[in-house]
Amino acid sequence: MNIPPEATLLRVFLNANDRLRGKALYRLVVESARANHLAGASVFLVDFSYGAHKKIRDAKSDYLSFDIPVVVEIVDSIAKIGKLQTELESMIVEGLVVTRPVQVRHYAGQSIPETAAARTAQAKAPSTTVVSGSSSTMKIEGEAQRVTVYIGNNDTWRGRNLVTAIVEKCRELGIAGATATVGVMGFGKTSRIRRAHLLGLSEDLPERIEIVDQPDRIAMLLPALEELVQGGLIVLEDVQVIRYLHDPKGSKA
Repeated sequence: MNIPPEATLLRVFLNANDRLRGKALYRLVVESARANHLAGASVFLVDFSYGAHKKIRDAKSDYLSFDIPVVVEIVDSIAKIGKLQTELESMIVEGLVVTRPVQVRHYAGQSIPETAAARTAQAKAPSTTVVSGSSSTMKIEGEAQRVTVYIGNNDTWRGRNLVTAIVEKCRELGIAGATATVGVMGFGKTSRIRRAHLLGLSEDLPERIEIVDQPDRIAMLLPALEELVQGGLIVLEDVQVIRYLHDPKGSKA
């Protein structure tokens, strides 16, 4: 199963207690994605949110009621995502479905060449790093890029946890930051659905690492990620940073 370089990221925002035909709706979305032979799907808990009813939901305090916000993330071709969206229209009564274009840079162990459009956008993006004296103040505003890496939380790199290796590589290369989130359900290249269980028991769950920085720094990071991630999925998207400013002189860490 292949994903073209120019793909679509689909995000479906639901509540864990939403049901259809006696099943959790987020599970039906994942099963529908698998039945349509999409590359994969991952379900993540959202810690804190509110939606159409303006009710604030907290994943920690509301866990026992299962009134927890969740997001299902799926990446595949524009055509396949479009077909899945048509099915979701008859399934989802309440919730939010959003899509955005992304570039697939790595899937199931194979790197995918950067497109000409991506190279043009990167060349136009200005550098926003400000250096002052002997200390570097990192400032990111305007055009930037986000890399999202989807792997399994049991994946390893030379005997070490892969998520830890990726985050440490980002820090080593001076990337602005990296955030890892463990999912509760998903499937990947094997098409086997994996999910978290009660009492702390779990299988090889999906994990997502998100990284946002300037295009030139992301370009420097991508080869390292492609070396670390033997399977999994790496996608790239353009984003607009409103403000990010880090002054090492003011940090106590």
